[in-house]
Amino acid sequence: MHAAYYFLEMKLAITILLTILLVRLIFRKLIDLPRYKGKSIIGDSSIENLMPEDKFWELVSASKMNSNGNYHVQCQLLREHLEALSSKEIISFNRTFIALMAGSYSFRLWEAAYALNGGCSDDCFEYFRSWLIAQGRNKFYWTNRYPRILFLVGVKEFIENYEGYAYCAYEAYQNRIGQELEYPRDIEYPNPGSAFRASILLYPELALLAW
Repeated sequence: MHAAYYFLEMKLAITILLTILLVRLIFRKLIDLPRYKGKSIIGDSSIENLMPEDKFWELVSASKMNSNGNYHVQCQLLREHLEALSSKEIISFNRTFIALMAGSYSFRLWEAAYALNGGCSDDCFEYFRSWLIAQGRNKFYWTNRYPRILFLVGVKEFIENYEGYAYCAYEAYQNRIGQELEYPRDIEYPNPGSAFRASILLYPELALLAW
């Protein structure tokens, strides 16, 4: 009798798990997040020489749209788009990128990345936010607001593969001007929170994807 109950419970658990994963697959393939209309991370910023966000995200979206999901192609396309701009525009793009990286630096988002990847160092979290920006405005802002959305849009592999997106502006500037682009040290990272909680139990649904 106990064996029969155990079998039924296992069958139910597996059915629920498969249903959840199927919903995630359908969402990733067929459904997009609604347009984000909330507050901008850098909208009230005192940081100077930023690119208008609409133009910034247009460049990001254009590189992603024509990449067919290939990250290296996306980086190449972004570099090409940036090389067609003036030196001042490349600088303002990079400053906006760094400002968004700084604005998304929070323990809350870091904890979600930790669960999704089964661990996440400080470098890993940098790559993660770079990947998030590369996904476009909607995924970037919705994920910052509700990190659990990563269950629907996140993937584990970005930690290893998405480091290079942050270097596109530097490479484009070098190719366009023949000089190195300096890092904007006037853009400071905020206090990310009171304490970082390194536990996959905070986001068990994301930890499931890490397996």
